[in-house]
Formats: sequence, C-alpha cells, structure tokens
Amino acid sequence: MKKNVFISILFLAGSFTLFSFYTIKDKIDNAVKSKVVTTTYMEGDIIFQSSQSNQCKAVKLATHSEYSHVGMITFKGEKAYVLEAVEPVRITELATWISHGTGGHYTVMRLKNRTAEIENAEIPVAQAQAKKMLGTHYDLYFNWSDEQLYCSELVWKIYKRSYGVELCPLRKMKDFDLTSPEVKAIMKQRYGNNPPLEEDVVAPSDLSNSALLYEVEKK
Repeated sequence: MKKNVFISILFLAGSFTLFSFYTIKDKIDNAVKSKVVTTTYMEGDIIFQSSQSNQCKAVKLATHSEYSHVGMITFKGEKAYVLEAVEPVRITELATWISHGTGGHYTVMRLKNRTAEIENAEIPVAQAQAKKMLGTHYDLYFNWSDEQLYCSELVWKIYKRSYGVELCPLRKMKDFDLTSPEVKAIMKQRYGNNPPLEEDVVAPSDLSNSALLYEVEKK
C-alpha cells in the first residue's frame, strides 16, 4: 500500500514538473514568436531616429518634428543594415545605427500598399541605385542635386527612381520654420545672407508624415 502511494506521488510530481516545463517552454516560444513578428523588417522599410547634434536640433526646430535623421533598411543575406546619408553615404549595421540615436529610440515605417507598389524585380534595381550612391559626400547645404546627398533626399530619390513612388511632395526651404535662433545660426553659418529659400527640399518629417506610409514599429 505504502509502495503504491509512493509511486502515485512520484507520478504526480513528475507530471506537474513536466506540465510546468511545457508551460514555461510555451511561454518562452510565444514570447520569441511575438518578438519575431514585431521585429521583422522588409527591404525598403524606412527607419527614423533623432540625435542631439546642433544640425539635428535645428532640423527638429525647423520641421517641428521629433525626427532628425532617416535611412532605409536593406539586407545582406538575412542580416539587416541601414542605407544612410551621413559623411559619406554608407550602409550601417542596424543595431549600430539604432545605437546612434537618442536613447536608442527609433521608428520603422512601410508603404501601406507595399506588395502592389514594390515588385520583387524592382528590389535589385533599388539596391543597384543605392550602390551607385555609396561614398557620395553628405550635403550640408541641402541642394537638390546628386553631387551631394542628405538623408531624406537619399530615401526619396531611391523610392522615386527605383519604385516610381513619390513618398511626399517636395517643399521649398522657405516653407520651414526658420525663425528660431538655432536655425538662424546654422543658416547664417552656411549661406551667409543669401539662403536658397526657393530650393526644393524634403525633410525626415515630410517622409514620416507621408500618407503612403504606416508605422511598423516604434521603440
């Protein structure tokens, strides 16, 4: 009798341990799956961040936006990188790119009708376009030429030339808020008394406000 009771207790204890193991395993598996879903990016996704340099502060003031920098996610094999216009245009590992932003915060956005707008055959075209732009110097003066490039200009031009998508209308430099002391100081330093107010410009905020995009992830 005692032997049977002992065996029953062992069986119940073993069953409880096994049940607990699978319960914990299921929770871990579900957490991992959930993480994969929220961190699965696609070629061409657009990623935004902010930083604290004087230029970035001026950009945020002039555009009334939390974002001062933008890039485009691209892949080498299964590893994610960010194509960005800094000095010079380059491809940066995604984790490294995120670490450059204030507090490691970032936002990823995607075309609402991506499957209709971006065909698989067009992706190599965009990657080839990006490859041509690698090494191009950063444009401190925000001119709309290809001789030098700034971050939002790079993303806008690749989408336009590779996918035929205009992410947002271009604006004139005069359309932005140029009244703050920080913005005036940058403008004076770079343009003297003759800023190119009629120059076509696209800002990170213009891309983030695009009606064609939706938010995939924000951290």
